[in-house]
Amino acid sequence: MKIQGWIIGCMLIMAGAAFGQDEPPRFQDAMAKMKSERVSFLTEKLQFTVDEAEKFWPLYNEYLTKREDMMWGKREKMHKNFDPSQLTDEEMGKMLNELLDQEVKLAQLKKDYFEKIKTILPIRKVLTLHRVEQEFMNHMLNKIRESRSPGDTRGGGDKGGFRGPRN
Repeated sequence: MKIQGWIIGCMLIMAGAAFGQDEPPRFQDAMAKMKSERVSFLTEKLQFTVDEAEKFWPLYNEYLTKREDMMWGKREKMHKNFDPSQLTDEEMGKMLNELLDQEVKLAQLKKDYFEKIKTILPIRKVLTLHRVEQEFMNHMLNKIRESRSPGDTRGGGDKGGFRGPRN
């Protein structure tokens, strides 16, 4: 029972954080839903004890925030500067190297945080976390696919599926 209260508290905190961003409200709502679903999904799959959950979630949320910041920076750079007809081969080579360096930094971030997580969770749960993260992404992709209207190639629909910001 205590863990359910803790999960609800985490969901409220994450939802509040999502609303403070400069994204459209619909996107913020979708992100808040996804974050709360992540908490439920991981908690169920990893079967945290109360003590594990209290230590894990603040650290994992810190990791997710840093990862998200890095990924959005990479996306913005690619979208903002990518027009092959306007770039020289040298500029495209530099951009490719920057993107690859970013991928290495993301992998290092994950490694660093999984090392920290190993100090609070048994190694079996840490290794399972890696797999459960992938299962969660597949779960979310399936929800997006299910929410599409027939013929909708954008991933929308009226069933409340996750949709990113539209330009």
